[in-house]
Amino acid sequence: MDFLINESQLRTILTEQDKSKMTDYMKVLYSFTNNLVGRVLKVYGFNLKMLLTWGTSVGGMVMPLDQYIKTGDFNLTDDQRYLILAGVAFIIFFESKKGLVDILEQIKEEGLEDTFKTILEKAEDLKSSFKSFLSSLKVTSSSFMETVAYSFLIPIILDIQEVAYNTTNPKEAGILIAERLIASGVVVIGSQVLSQLLRKIIERLR
Repeated sequence: MDFLINESQLRTILTEQDKSKMTDYMKVLYSFTNNLVGRVLKVYGFNLKMLLTWGTSVGGMVMPLDQYIKTGDFNLTDDQRYLILAGVAFIIFFESKKGLVDILEQIKEEGLEDTFKTILEKAEDLKSSFKSFLSSLKVTSSSFMETVAYSFLIPIILDIQEVAYNTTNPKEAGILIAERLIASGVVVIGSQVLSQLLRKIIERLR
């Protein structure tokens, strides 16, 4: 039997998620990107601080790839893993930047071209799937950069789905989740735009 919760109960649930999942996870995503940038700078001398502009979004796209590498049959050092992830992130977010050349040359120098191509293909699949998901919600944007900026939502889709199953008011739920995510201090999307997107996602997942 399905049970619907009232809005007061929804607020309580989201407050708990704020403490244990959503808000803290935004900080984890940003921290991951920050560590990635710092590691590549220290080891290879490449300054990729521009990735921090979309810190949580980069983390949302790249952290699943990091897990893919860790659980796959790849013989990489930690430094090489970060180098490949940096190259992938650069292509996804800043494909026209000249700094990419230096990263690709380093990848070639270390004989990691085939591994890089494999990881990049996974990244393109993830990007394409997420873009299709947003398109199915009729989310419009003037550029792919605007679309990929939402990728910090990828790791918490299941948490959003849980809320969707237990609410009768997607608009209210969207606003509340957006407030929690914005409260993390590391999400650069505006609250109104984010809450509207979350409402569409919740309606889709119900």
